[in-house]
Amino acid sequence: MKEKCEIIRDLLPLVQDGVASEASCRLVREHLETCEECRSAYSLDPVKMPDETLDRRLIASVRKAFFLMGIVLLLIGALVGVAVTDSMNVFYNFILMPGLGMLGYWLFRGKSLLVPLGIFLLAYLFQIPGTGFADSFPMAVLYALLCGLGLGIGFLLDYAFAREGKK
Repeated sequence: MKEKCEIIRDLLPLVQDGVASEASCRLVREHLETCEECRSAYSLDPVKMPDETLDRRLIASVRKAFFLMGIVLLLIGALVGVAVTDSMNVFYNFILMPGLGMLGYWLFRGKSLLVPLGIFLLAYLFQIPGTGFADSFPMAVLYALLCGLGLGIGFLLDYAFAREGKK
């Protein structure tokens, strides 16, 4: 009988966590009905379940850290992109602005349309001192369109990966 009690005590945590098979649950239940020693050990020392609120808080703090890091990257990228507008490195904005659009889509989801608007305002206001009101408008529109292209790419990638995950 001692060996069977040890087996039952090994199975108890699995039964309590709900991961044991039906046969194991039935065996533990039947044994607890007949064995007073195992029943008292079960009632005195129940297996502690992990605290789910701690897991949720940890996940929330990691998400918040990624969100803040993404915002910082978005702002740095936008500032660098707008700053190189009047230099020989302006070509890199054709890569940088769609990348900022994709990052903005993944960061803001429902409010991601604000990202091209923010890029437009940043580019327009940053270029006014050097080129004036009228001359800075076309580049600001171009940057907003490139950022919008990145939003579209981000949406399509998100859609494609969501569809692939359902297969």
